[in-house]
Amino acid sequence: HRTKDGHYVRSRAEVIIDDTLYDYQLVHAYEKKVPIEEDLYTDFYLPNGKVYIEFWGLEKDPKYQKRKKIKQELYKKYELKLIELTDEDILNLDDHLPKKLLRYGIKVY
Repeated sequence: HRTKDGHYVRSRAEVIIDDTLYDYQLVHAYEKKVPIEEDLYTDFYLPNGKVYIEFWGLEKDPKYQKRKKIKQELYKKYELKLIELTDEDILNLDDHLPKKLLRYGIKVY
């Protein structure tokens, strides 16, 4: 799937997130390696504020749940700023994402 700013992403939900970040005029990277010892890639990274965004899409997949837990523990271990999004958030992203960004001092309106 291709986004407004030319990123190629894996899902329709990630298109929505990427396009929303673009519409908010927030510089962002997709699938960026997190600068820690472990091998971890974030879905989205906002250099302004050093905020990581993870979209948890396969909530019913046990293997995915295990990986999600590992990733959450790594974000916590390194005290990284993390915004977590679910399918429910995607349904009304314009309501949810600005509030989550504001927690890290990022205003979009």
